[in-house]
Amino acid sequence: MKTTNAKLVDRILKSELLINRNYAFLFTGQIISQIGDQISTYTLVLWIVTIIADGQSWAPLAMSGVLVISMVPSLLVGPLAGVFVDRWDNRLTMIRMDVIRALLSFSLVFFTGIIPWPFFTSGHPPLLVQLGAIYVVTFLNSICSQFFSPANMGLLAKIVPQESRPKAAGLSQTMQAFAAIVGPPLAAPLLFTMGLQWALLFDAFTFCISFFTIWVINTPIVTQEKVVNSTLWNEFTEGLRFSFGNHLIRTIIIASFIATFGAGAFDALYIFFLPNNLYTPVSFAGFVGAALGGGMIGGAFVGGKFASKIGLKRLLYLSLAGLGLCVIIMSRMTSFIPALPLFFIFGALLAAMRVAASPLLLNETPPKLIGRVISVLTPLSLFASLFSAISAGYVASVLLAKVHFQIAGIYFRSLDSIFIVIGLLFLSASLYAYYALHQRRSMVSKVRKPIETVTIEDSL
Repeated sequence: MKTTNAKLVDRILKSELLINRNYAFLFTGQIISQIGDQISTYTLVLWIVTIIADGQSWAPLAMSGVLVISMVPSLLVGPLAGVFVDRWDNRLTMIRMDVIRALLSFSLVFFTGIIPWPFFTSGHPPLLVQLGAIYVVTFLNSICSQFFSPANMGLLAKIVPQESRPKAAGLSQTMQAFAAIVGPPLAAPLLFTMGLQWALLFDAFTFCISFFTIWVINTPIVTQEKVVNSTLWNEFTEGLRFSFGNHLIRTIIIASFIATFGAGAFDALYIFFLPNNLYTPVSFAGFVGAALGGGMIGGAFVGGKFASKIGLKRLLYLSLAGLGLCVIIMSRMTSFIPALPLFFIFGALLAAMRVAASPLLLNETPPKLIGRVISVLTPLSLFASLFSAISAGYVASVLLAKVHFQIAGIYFRSLDSIFIVIGLLFLSASLYAYYALHQRRSMVSKVRKPIETVTIEDSL
């Protein structure tokens, strides 16, 4: 019986569904870990809202603090983290980060009141101490993520063949969307039925599973080039020069920045679009979230399966164009039912865009620079998302709050006008990507043509 089970597991790990044995282990560990991350995030939210700041006027501020603290490391530590990731072994870096994050999640258990503290008169940490512990752990966890994410991309480049990377990108996007759908609904039942301590322990346990699955991965031995007299600043600027000097990588970064700017504004405003334009209660936002998540799963699956046939570059600018048209059409909707499929399509196209961008980036970037390129792209995307969300909120609530106008018999209001601008941002990103990628193709053709001519003449 044991032999039969072992053969079954081995067959699954070697199946084409998960590409190869190494990726199967990585995928399994990461999907469990990401579900744990989603549960942990919402557990911390419920901890603050229902226990620490229950009935307090400063509850929204406390929640905002968690959001800000989780993003600060990406902007401050993220750009430099890639330098160290490129110096270190990717697999060992991920293992170390998982160990640290498991210990951090486990440490929060001691602030839940399960064990009496002799330092406090009540034997339990005060509410503000609990909030401070959440902030510290969130900050340190986010720092670990700045090293884990680029190391994960570097490991993918080593264990996944180039022809299978679109499929791996599709599976990764499917995994993230699935975790985002499954994780949050599990947080409240786990917290209120089993207790806060068990919810935190579950998150720590998922990091342990991730640790184990990465530990058993066999990576090819790659000889690192020793850089003489290299400094942190020199290696950092080398990553910047490559990121913005390489035509394809620069195209991906700029197109992603523009698209993320639009997506950030969309995420911030679609909840208000429901009652103001679709005349639908905000309580229906759950259906929108399900449509977006379902679309991302479908788009990731289809994109990963057919990306090689469509072409990664073509998939990139076509998905961006589709996103723009989808949002512009959505802006004219006045009913929830016709708009719901558009949210599904939006999620599918967003996933397809990411499926195209990731393999393009990995295929073009030398292994020794992957960490630094990812550490350039990620903070820029986060900055675009944050700035666009703040800007869109200000424009919608202040600048265009009471704007109503009519053009050619078509009425426009603040939110649908902003949605049109968001759609135009996606279209501009698509046009830029199309022009830049075709310009690169023509440049390559001009270089190759003389070389081929010389070769023919020499052979004659």
